[in-house]
Amino acid sequence: MGYRSEVAYVIEFKDREHRIRFMATASLDPDIKLEEFELLDDTSIMFYRQDIKWYAEFDYVKAHELLLNTAKEQECEWEFCRVGENMEDNVYECSDSPSGELVVTRSIFTPTHGKFYPIGEQL
Repeated sequence: MGYRSEVAYVIEFKDREHRIRFMATASLDPDIKLEEFELLDDTSIMFYRQDIKWYAEFDYVKAHELLLNTAKEQECEWEFCRVGENMEDNVYECSDSPSGELVVTRSIFTPTHGKFYPIGEQL
């Protein structure tokens, strides 16, 4: 089992060519898979995973942290969010001018068994 998180980050590159070169280099790491990223526009990408074990000692996590740190060093705009299972376990970090693509929320999900009836209808 283990502790699970929901993780997302966005990187906004200087231009399209920067994004292409950056991701081509990043994809040389076997833990960075291009199919796990969404292209938001010519200069921005987003990584998003639900139900993931985001432990600092895992190679997969180290690879993504290195990718994000490299983007920071190259003065890209960025946002990072991690929401853990515990209510108080939320991380949000960003550059000086974040894209505003990521918003941390918590919601309540209530599984239902059966049918919902409009108010006033006989059950």
